[in-house]
Amino acid sequence: MDEKKLFISQMDKLLKYGRENGNFVTKADVDSYFKDIHLDEEKKQFIYNFLYDAKIGVDEPFDFDEILDEEDVDFLQMYIDELEGVKKYTQKEKHDLLRRFADGEGLLRDKVIESYLHDIVEMSKLYTGSGVPIEDLIGEGNVALAVILESLDSKSSAKELDGFITDGIMSAMEELLYDDNNEAAKLNTWAENANEVLEKAKELYETLQRNVTIEELCKFGDFEEDFIKEVLQITGGIEIIDNPKS
Repeated sequence: MDEKKLFISQMDKLLKYGRENGNFVTKADVDSYFKDIHLDEEKKQFIYNFLYDAKIGVDEPFDFDEILDEEDVDFLQMYIDELEGVKKYTQKEKHDLLRRFADGEGLLRDKVIESYLHDIVEMSKLYTGSGVPIEDLIGEGNVALAVILESLDSKSSAKELDGFITDGIMSAMEELLYDDNNEAAKLNTWAENANEVLEKAKELYETLQRNVTIEELCKFGDFEEDFIKEVLQITGGIEIIDNPKS
């Protein structure tokens, strides 16, 4: 595989791993994902910065409080205060509730909902800073939870049920973000768009029989100039694109 495409592919995999790992990776993870690509310190720093922009911490948890605006901070504090009297369930307790509820103990529905309220707050933080108020994210998560409980498969294990619910809640939040055309939705397609930059640059290069400029590529591929520059930075440059330093 072409090294630039390999870099973009590994970047996409690292982003997905980071999100699944609680928005956290280590520098050793970065080295492992890019073990077949030479990374100098400058390129590593580009990767660390990109991960931070994607709300993924490197060697320490991402501090979501840094990106909360004043309204989000106020609402979150008020909501957390309201949850002070709500029990925090252990994973074992939650799985026991899920198993019994899925087996037909309908009276446990409220307790199952209660067991996820604190989790929904933490999930909502993963999507903060993307243009949607945290109040809306939490509300969407709570509604999704109530809907998901109506479609649990009693044949699934408690762990599978928990995963089904968590994925459903996060998908509902992501859909809310997607509908608002925010940055979180764009991050999900970063690799696809970056590869398109490579393909369009190659196509234009073969047509013109010379290196192409960022301005020409913007017009030809309908890209944003800042995105092309980001791809050039994160991949260490693409030889057929002229990238004059300012």
